[in-house]
Amino acid sequence: MWKITSRFFLIYLVVFGTWFMFEHETVHACSCAAPPNIEDQLNLKTAIFTGKVVSLTQPVKGKLMSTADPVKVQFEVKTVWKGELSSQTTVYTAMSSESCGYEEFDVDEEFIVFAYGDPDHLETGICEGNKTIAAAQEDLKALGAGYEPAKITLHQKDSSDITSNNKEFNSSLVIAPAVFLSLLILLAITLKRRGR
Repeated sequence: MWKITSRFFLIYLVVFGTWFMFEHETVHACSCAAPPNIEDQLNLKTAIFTGKVVSLTQPVKGKLMSTADPVKVQFEVKTVWKGELSSQTTVYTAMSSESCGYEEFDVDEEFIVFAYGDPDHLETGICEGNKTIAAAQEDLKALGAGYEPAKITLHQKDSSDITSNNKEFNSSLVIAPAVFLSLLILLAITLKRRGR
């Protein structure tokens, strides 16, 4: 009886453990609902502004990378409709559109940006309604007159905080399966000795 139960338990652990190990590797494409209207954007977003992209900083390359790793986008802010922004503002977006990142930002291009999150750590993505200035004429008309950004540069969280968080998360993806595999081997050895 013990051998049947232990074998069933071992099979269960192998199946469950295999699912657990590979569950995090599944990639889901980003899916967006219809973009909200300007009134909703003004209510929902932390910041709405137009600005020119000054720099794009890609995430630090490591052994384990994710499509959700953050890209740091530095803007020279022109006009603000919501938020207390400085003339130089940073917004983060996921590296890939697979993780809802906005990949269209280009240096020296101007955009209207709809950002959410903490004022010290603004984020955006493909579902937020960002557009080039040329494509945003209807939005700009609906927003009306904005205001100028502050002339000072506000302190914003550095992407190194995010990178360190991602490294902790990525290392857990390696450690958890290794611990599970060790336990599985230990269980198999124990069951083999009892079977003698």
